[in-house]
Amino acid sequence: MLPLLRNLLAHCEWANGVFFHAWGKSPARDHEEMRRRLDHLVGVQQGFLAVFRGERPGGPPDGPPDSYDGLKARAQTCHAGLAVFAAGLTPDGLTRPVHIPWFGEPPLHIAVADALVQLCMHSQHHRGQCMTRLKDHGGEPKNVDYIVWLWKQKPAARW
Repeated sequence: MLPLLRNLLAHCEWANGVFFHAWGKSPARDHEEMRRRLDHLVGVQQGFLAVFRGERPGGPPDGPPDSYDGLKARAQTCHAGLAVFAAGLTPDGLTRPVHIPWFGEPPLHIAVADALVQLCMHSQHHRGQCMTRLKDHGGEPKNVDYIVWLWKQKPAARW
């Protein structure tokens, strides 16, 4: 299972890089709705990384979302942290329970493996929404399916 989870994280980073590249060339680069959606996507990824590290995640930011450049930098930093975390994982580490603090009562404790799957699936869901909105705002969406990443021989993210 560890190789699959590492693949999912690597795919997630690649797909985010592809999205940011397409978004950066689009008329929607500074669109506030797009920035809000990406702020959420990146913020949740950062929240899971904090949980994995045993840190307290920050809450949703107040005020307007980051700029395109700020969001891209946050995404890159987060993915670098996730890559370090994944590289150090062991099979036993996948079963370690983590507390997901943004759920109320009863408290949610899940295995690291399940939290990694949620991070990747949540990202895929919102990235799909963003690709659709990118097209709606005159951009050129890209196919970032997992199977496309496999077909392309698992390329590294290009930021």
